[in-house]
Amino acid sequence: MSGDIWVALPLACLAAGALLVAFLARVVTRSNGWLAGATALAFAGGLAATGMAATHALAWQASTGTWPLWGNTAPGGALLRAEPGSLLLTGVAMAMGLLVALYSGRYLSLDQRYMTYYPLLLLLVIGLSGVLMAADLFTLFLACELMGVASYVLVAFRRHTDTSVEAGFKYLVMSSAGTMVMLMGVALVFRASGSLRLPQMATGNPWARAGLACLATGLCVKVGIVPVHTWLPDAQGRAPSSISAMLAGAVEGGALYALLKVCMGLGVSPEALGTLLMVSAMVNMCVGNLMALRQTYTKRLLAYSTIAQMGYIMLAIGVGLRHGVGDAVQAGFFMMLAHSAMKGLAFLSKGAFHYCCGVTEMEQLRGVARKLPLVSVTMLVAVIGLIGVPPLAGFAGKWLVLAEVLRAADWLGLVGAVVFIANVVLSLGYYLPLAAMLFAVPDALPVVKVPLSRWMAVPLLALAGLVLAMGVHPEPWLGLIAGVGPYLLSLTP
Repeated sequence: MSGDIWVALPLACLAAGALLVAFLARVVTRSNGWLAGATALAFAGGLAATGMAATHALAWQASTGTWPLWGNTAPGGALLRAEPGSLLLTGVAMAMGLLVALYSGRYLSLDQRYMTYYPLLLLLVIGLSGVLMAADLFTLFLACELMGVASYVLVAFRRHTDTSVEAGFKYLVMSSAGTMVMLMGVALVFRASGSLRLPQMATGNPWARAGLACLATGLCVKVGIVPVHTWLPDAQGRAPSSISAMLAGAVEGGALYALLKVCMGLGVSPEALGTLLMVSAMVNMCVGNLMALRQTYTKRLLAYSTIAQMGYIMLAIGVGLRHGVGDAVQAGFFMMLAHSAMKGLAFLSKGAFHYCCGVTEMEQLRGVARKLPLVSVTMLVAVIGLIGVPPLAGFAGKWLVLAEVLRAADWLGLVGAVVFIANVVLSLGYYLPLAAMLFAVPDALPVVKVPLSRWMAVPLLALAGLVLAMGVHPEPWLGLIAGVGPYLLSLTP
């Protein structure tokens, strides 16, 4: 192994944490809190390591003009690269994992299998980080497999519930099929060029084009792009709420970045990829919002909302790539960060409702604010943020997206703007009833407030504060994202 060891430091911290937590799970078998705390510390270490790796990578790039690599530099060797997008989204995954671990300190206290939950959560984020940092196609495939295997088990974690097992199995079948198609794509690209490195200009060869199509198809499954999205409502709707927050808040955004990196790294022109993203975005928006209108189960509603929100993100990124505008890509990634915070907050709030009051259906939320006022407020912040009410993060994100789409000033951009505005209005049809249900006046029965554990309160308050901070003062977050667009646009000539 050679290169810059700082690149691998975040993954090494999580790997060491996973081994430590697995060991503690065998020794301290009666304390969910101990395992939750140890897992949170591992994620905190990984987040600190990601920050140090980012600082070092920026210095390296300033002095050499390239982004640092680590791994086996021989032909066919596995490589990791620290680049703006991978470091940003790895940090998001680490932060979400930290909050989910703390939240699970109470959320999983009644589950008898928590000893396996925490190592799997760490493995999920290790796999996702590998997907984000992979600098060659085979490393990307292996990281996808690791992320997928951990995800399947965590989605079906409540194995005593038939619907959870069914959702996990559906996710397993569809995601595994996508991963196998990706492996076929890896083989075809290697046949065409004799190399698996990213980036490489190999699209002139028919085998390479076929391989690119296979890789893109497999990654579209991971993102949940229509029509290969059908696993997503079941997986996010039936997984433990903490895992739903990870899938919506970290995994899908990471898969979208991998899709962009692979397509542009294999020579797809930004104009062609941007056009495809814009068309797919409009389909995602319409399907996600229309299906969400029909839902009565709260988590399935939020899952279909995720499909629509990914459409908003893809629309801005697509405009940026189609017109070579880094600011539009920046707007899309800001929307991605905002969505991670808002949807993570929504799923964790829903999990608190279920844990404390047994609430699953929307109708059961009626008047729940009198029992759980803090959770109801955080759920309201998430919902009105997803609507786009100022001064929350959703408003800032949607404003930036709409401004960049209108600035494109071509026919596809104008159609995208109309579809975007129509879907924002359409989403009010399910967000407003959900928000109103929380604070509806219940029947005249005595109401007893339910205590909320600090394990759950701290992550909820942290995410609610982040949603507000990103909306009130978006400039620091836009600064963090500033390098992602230029890097992606530099991958193809």
